Amino acid sequence: MFYPVASVNPEPTVSIVFTNWNTRDLMRDCIASVKEKTTGVSYEIVVVDDGSTDGSVEMLRKEFPDVTVVVNEQNLGVAKAYNKGVAVARGRYIQMLNTDMLFIQNSIKVLLNFLESHPEAAACGGRLRNRDMSSQVSIGCFPSFTEALVGVLFLKELFPKANLPSRGIVPDENVSQPLEVDYPTGADMLIRKSVIDGIGFFDERFTSYCEETDFCYRIHHQTPWKLYFVPEAEIIHFGGASFKNVREYQIRLMYSSYNKFFKKHHGPVYSLATRFLYALQYTIRLIFRSFVYIVRGGEDRKRQAIEAAWHIRYSLFPQENRV
Repeated sequence: MFYPVASVNPEPTVSIVFTNWNTRDLMRDCIASVKEKTTGVSYEIVVVDDGSTDGSVEMLRKEFPDVTVVVNEQNLGVAKAYNKGVAVARGRYIQMLNTDMLFIQNSIKVLLNFLESHPEAAACGGRLRNRDMSSQVSIGCFPSFTEALVGVLFLKELFPKANLPSRGIVPDENVSQPLEVDYPTGADMLIRKSVIDGIGFFDERFTSYCEETDFCYRIHHQTPWKLYFVPEAEIIHFGGASFKNVREYQIRLMYSSYNKFFKKHHGPVYSLATRFLYALQYTIRLIFRSFVYIVRGGEDRKRQAIEAAWHIRYSLFPQENRV
């Protein structure tokens, strides 16, 4: 199959930056879809391999020799890896992408057109879709005590149409116009490089999770820039590929990052109170899921109960060390 070749312009308009940890085959398909669907844009592709052991680097060098590859000998985490990628990127815009994506249209061009026609926008993201083309979480509200209280009272389930804060929001299919948001998901975000130059990129205290949330929080509170969701830009996101075999580790990293985010922006007491509400929410879920498992059995129900217990443990006792 013929793929359009990325421009050799020494200063491409867009630098597409991936971080990769053992997702060789997904990354191959993603890069191929980028090359197939992305037209009318001068771009380069930068991949930071974060200590993979599955032959990812060898595959990139053999099959995509035009891709810039930065190799971390050990896994440093998403924040440090992305910062390394941005450090060598030459574009005026930075396109963050996960490796478990599949392009179905020229979405980078759609996002680029939006930023170039909206000078007040620091960054924007598109609509993420599942394999069956249903919408998935694409935007979110900043984690907060209020958001945690909504969760523990299950208000989103009780009042699904109310505009209540949530860390992860699935945009309504009827939304067709761009929306100003707290943050678009970091899986697919196009950012002005000038914004990064002004306030810095990812805080490397965040290993994984909340790095893009913290970045967007700083944009909201330190600059006049705005952030947008652009539903016209659609992309398939498989989700969670790097963590599919280490779910407990994933949950542990998540609450470690929440703790860092709350302490950084609100202080330790706020962090403790908010994480207590997260634990209370999952305690209720654990009781319910355990009862269902006892009555009905099934490995899926058992796994759901175990995961609820992990949420309780790591929300109350976040662990900073890595495995």
